[in-house]
Amino acid sequence: MSLLSRVPLHPFAFAAYSVLFVYAANLSEVLPVDAVAPVGRTLIATGAVMAVAMLLLRGARRGAIVASALVVAFAFFGHLYPELARLGLDERAQLGVWALALVAAVLVAIRARGSLGSVTLALNTFGALLLAISLSAILPYEAGRATRPSAEAPPTDVPLATATRQTDRDIIYLVFDRYGSEWSLEHRFAITDNDLPGWLADQGFQVIPGARSNYRATDFSLASTLNMRFLDELTRTVGRVSDDRTPARALFSGHELGTFLRANGYRYIHVAPWYAPTSTNDIADEVVEYGVDSEFETVLRDVSMAPVIERLMGGEDAVMDSPFRERHRELALFQLRQIPRLATAPGRIFLFAHVLLPHSPYVLAADGRTIFEAEAVARPEEDLFPEQLAYTNTRIREIVSALLAGPDESDPIIVIQADEGPFICGNVDCVDNDDPEDLGIRFGVLGAYYLPGLPSGIVPPAHSSVNTFRLILREYFGADLPPLPDRSYTWPDNEHLYDFQDITDLLPLPTTEVANP
Repeated sequence: MSLLSRVPLHPFAFAAYSVLFVYAANLSEVLPVDAVAPVGRTLIATGAVMAVAMLLLRGARRGAIVASALVVAFAFFGHLYPELARLGLDERAQLGVWALALVAAVLVAIRARGSLGSVTLALNTFGALLLAISLSAILPYEAGRATRPSAEAPPTDVPLATATRQTDRDIIYLVFDRYGSEWSLEHRFAITDNDLPGWLADQGFQVIPGARSNYRATDFSLASTLNMRFLDELTRTVGRVSDDRTPARALFSGHELGTFLRANGYRYIHVAPWYAPTSTNDIADEVVEYGVDSEFETVLRDVSMAPVIERLMGGEDAVMDSPFRERHRELALFQLRQIPRLATAPGRIFLFAHVLLPHSPYVLAADGRTIFEAEAVARPEEDLFPEQLAYTNTRIREIVSALLAGPDESDPIIVIQADEGPFICGNVDCVDNDDPEDLGIRFGVLGAYYLPGLPSGIVPPAHSSVNTFRLILREYFGADLPPLPDRSYTWPDNEHLYDFQDITDLLPLPTTEVANP
């Protein structure tokens, strides 16, 4: 008797196939890392089911027949649902069909005696064939992806700088909206126990207590950071009297940082938030969007029997939040899941994610519990912001730990910043005065830099965002990008957006020295 007749491996083959089948159908949207955990969990669950079935039916080969039936019924319910629905079968009827199939599998397992070897051989062979079909699609695609170059960078009339050397390190740029500096958080929300900066320093980051943005709002701040220059030309081209923000936002689409890195062989991955100016990018090789790029494990769950069971048990009767609050929460959680996943993409990557946390609305408690609108309106912002901040800190730690899990020589360059500090007047930007404390709160931002191979203290204590990537491109690529003056600008009101006023000397910068590893 052959090994395939004696050893029942088919439940594990069908379990692995249930994951690889979906993977093969979504090759352009998934990475190898996406399949590792689902395959592992599926195999473990299958082993547990098989162990129980073996005990009940008093035999490994008999138990395996029932285990395979359970695996196929649960994992492929959604795949076959449309076909059975065309026959007029609703969800309950289809569950009945699968129940009958399971009963049939139990009868076959009980009555099979001399034919157990033949049944086991047939199921093992069929399972191996299915795996081979999936792998024949997956392996060539992944081999090609590993050697696929970045798309050609768009031409520019005047390149910002030229690289004279290269680095093999990925570059991860994470912007957490309205994450203020320690000084800013203390003076706005009385937060004195935020331990993330210290934790980041322990991981080897240079954390800058006096880090600040160059402009007081997201669109201007990120336009300056991503283009590595001040926006003085907009004062000349648009004029000082204007409420039109689109000229500043237009600088996002072909920003100098992405152009430089793509010209030097990087693949630019843009993880989109709901905020329109950063929700897409014209020069990105890949824009990862919630609801467009499917999340692999969500797809696996949706095609299984789990959603139907939950619906029949009333699992979808949970309290719903307002559409905007739900969108804010789901998109941020999507981004946080995507960042460590996408960082495993082959080749050199530049990953940019603008995450709208701890930005309002406040939808997450410190432990990840959903804060619904009814609760949010009943609690002061001074209570809600620290909760969302604490949750954000937890996820940042998880991301950083994943990014630094490999050998030191493959550690990426990581920048964790905010684009602006907290608002002073709830969700209204009311800083149109020269009060030093108000300005300090709005311009003080989180600034943490993991720069492997560079000396400790290379980021100056009064660092501003415009110089972040000038420093990185200078030190890692040899680009001729000397530092610009660390100046910060506001405007009189939103009718004079481009009437930039230098308020650097009014900012109450902390005296704490830079935290270094």
